[in-house]
Order: sequence, then C-alpha cells, then structure tokens
Amino acid sequence: MKNSKGKRINRVARTARLTVNVAQITLNAKTAVAPINVVYAEETNATEKSDAIRWVLLTSEPIDTLKQAIHIIDIYAARWRIEDFQKAWKTGAGAERQRMTEPKNLERAVSILAFIGVRLLQLREAISLPLYLRKKGLIDEAIGMENQRCDSVFEQDEWKVLLQHYKIRGHDGTTAPSMKWAYILK
Repeated sequence: MKNSKGKRINRVARTARLTVNVAQITLNAKTAVAPINVVYAEETNATEKSDAIRWVLLTSEPIDTLKQAIHIIDIYAARWRIEDFQKAWKTGAGAERQRMTEPKNLERAVSILAFIGVRLLQLREAISLPLYLRKKGLIDEAIGMENQRCDSVFEQDEWKVLLQHYKIRGHDGTTAPSMKWAYILK
C-alpha cells in the first residue's frame, strides 16, 4: 500500500492464515539447467484481496513436507531481523563510513563494527520492550525496564567506555547508567 505521495505505508501487524503450495521447477539457462524448489504462500483471511500477503519463495532447501515448507516461510519472515542488523552495522556502527586503502584493514574494521551492530540491536530490543508495555497500559513495568541498569546488555568495560565519552553530570562512574541513557546515546 502507498500513500498519496507514493510512499509505502507499513501494514498493521496481524495474524495471517496462509495456504501453502509447493513445487519443483527447472530453470534453463544457456550454460546450465538447475532444479529449484518453490514455496507459494497466500493469505486467505485478508480483509481485501489487494491487501493479501503473497510470497513466492525460491529455495534449494527440501520442501517434501509441510514442516519443511513452513520452515522456508519462517526463514523469510525473519528477513527483517537481517535488514535491521544491516542498518545497525552500516549506519549505526559506521561500517559504510570506513575509508581505507587496504582491503585487509577494511575487512578487520567492518568485522569489529559488526559486533557493535549486534550490540545496537540488543540495546534497541531492550528499550523497545518498554514502549510495547506502555501501549499495553503497563506503565510501571515500562518505567522499571527503562530504569534498569545498562549492564544487563553491556559488559562493564563497554558501558564504562560510553560513560567516559558521554559524561553524565553528577554520576560517579561506579554503577551502570540506565538502559534509557545508553539507548539515547547510540
């Protein structure tokens, strides 16, 4: 779905009932013939036909049973986690900003930044749970999670480096700051 300016609108989260069909096809190229498995999943309970989810998933994984086909769908459904990691790694951790002349140095730098990307995702997950709790009306639980110490996600040396770089007025540096503080820094 798109708005009047042509920008994509995110769908509201819902539980979808799917029909699943599988098949094996053969792709003919000039140089080779390759068999490939196809999983076709279509939503049957959409309110409007145009809003129905339809996925055509090509895979080399087996699709002989319903369990195997559902496994392929589960893998595809998890793709947003991978895209979130890519965004955290490239933008948040700065992998795209690296300008090195030696490929080995670039490889080392972006490998280290991958760990930072994972940490950013962990931090986002830890701070997004309170937002969810607030939506459910669980305000006290949300505040408790926001105020928990960031050492539930960070190692001591990690939060101390952050604290050294981003000073907190009146903080003595002996205890970990809150998750909310750490998230805002990212």
